[in-house]
Amino acid sequence: MYQQVIENMKQKLESAGLYPLQKQAELSTKILKERLETVLPWAMEESGMDLWMVLSRENCEDPIIHTLFTWDMPEARRISVLIFHRNRENGKIRKMAVGMHSPEMSHIYENVQEKGEDVWQTVKRVVEELEPEKIAVNRSFLYGFCDGLSSTLMDQLKEALGEQYAEKICDGEEVTVRWLQRVSPLEKEAMKVLTSVTHDIVNYTFSKEFITPGVTTTTDIEWCMRNMISEVGYQYWFGPDVDLQRKGSNVSRMFEEIIYPGELLHCDIGLNGLYVHLHTDMQWVAYLLKEGEQEAPKELEELLDKGNRFREIVMNEMKTGVSGNDVFEASVAKAKEEGIQPMLYTHPLGTFGHGAGPTIGLYSNQGFVKGNGERPVEDQTCYALELNVYDNIAVWDQQQVFMYLEEDICKNGKVEYLDGHQERLMLI
Repeated sequence: MYQQVIENMKQKLESAGLYPLQKQAELSTKILKERLETVLPWAMEESGMDLWMVLSRENCEDPIIHTLFTWDMPEARRISVLIFHRNRENGKIRKMAVGMHSPEMSHIYENVQEKGEDVWQTVKRVVEELEPEKIAVNRSFLYGFCDGLSSTLMDQLKEALGEQYAEKICDGEEVTVRWLQRVSPLEKEAMKVLTSVTHDIVNYTFSKEFITPGVTTTTDIEWCMRNMISEVGYQYWFGPDVDLQRKGSNVSRMFEEIIYPGELLHCDIGLNGLYVHLHTDMQWVAYLLKEGEQEAPKELEELLDKGNRFREIVMNEMKTGVSGNDVFEASVAKAKEEGIQPMLYTHPLGTFGHGAGPTIGLYSNQGFVKGNGERPVEDQTCYALELNVYDNIAVWDQQQVFMYLEEDICKNGKVEYLDGHQERLMLI
């Protein structure tokens, strides 16, 4: 059964150009070209930047640079610089590379380094030729992935440009957030497949095929998930985490436990590609049937129903232009009006697992989120719709039980699931 599931996953990925590794690399090039032609012009125009510079050192790399490199440039070389210039008249983007060379890069980027020039001489010459009003660099207080410019590279850049253009350097948070936030059509289709494959992993590991009550542990499931991700040539970007809730326990998440009948089993799993920089993130819940049971206790199913209703509320509130904080406030208020006890901590998803864009609540802060929460919801953005609902369950002697749920969605006009969502408790 295990090998059959793996083969089915491989076939699904292969049909989408996401397997084997060579096909994934080829798709990554197509995605990069598409993003540079569609996402980048919008990002630079919306942020008001006419020049964006991404600088990186070998072994001290800017996270952004890997979203701009081709698959045959796995890391920076010595000092590597990408320069993007937006023509103010026609909006076209000139894409330039300094200090790096590869066959794939040469198909996309213009090598502007002349014979005899070092990196900084080239950067100075190009900037003087372009005469930009603003020079965006990757510095940010809010987002770690937008803060990749090292202090030494900043010093070197200022020295190379001289006073006239050093004064035009500004934080590029607005352009970097927009570059990362929006997904292209090819990325959205790939995300659908990756989400489906993640569901396949959960469907196998949360089944009688793998779990033997009284024997299998939550840790066993975690390692099986890691192995399955690895077998199809992908990586996991956290955990994955598997835990359970048990009647009579005073904690809501128990790890490293043997699994027994009558318990709620929960997982949090996310995978990402090696060359296609896309992430999934989801949480599903299963119930282990006790002897004689054919279904889960009604109260537990009703709690899942409340979770799904809360998801509907949040998705309806995710309107273009509305801030993450306002989505949070409206969603929680409406849920409480319907008798739901909610927690909401939804985040953008895609190039990074905890991605760029509006934060909609935090697990550690169920209120106003300064900075990230003030950003607006925008189209062509994927999210991990992450939340939970809780209640005191009579059949568990009024114990407080949590229903932790997470599903991958995309906002493009309307908000939709990328590969459906959990409607009923999985039964084991």
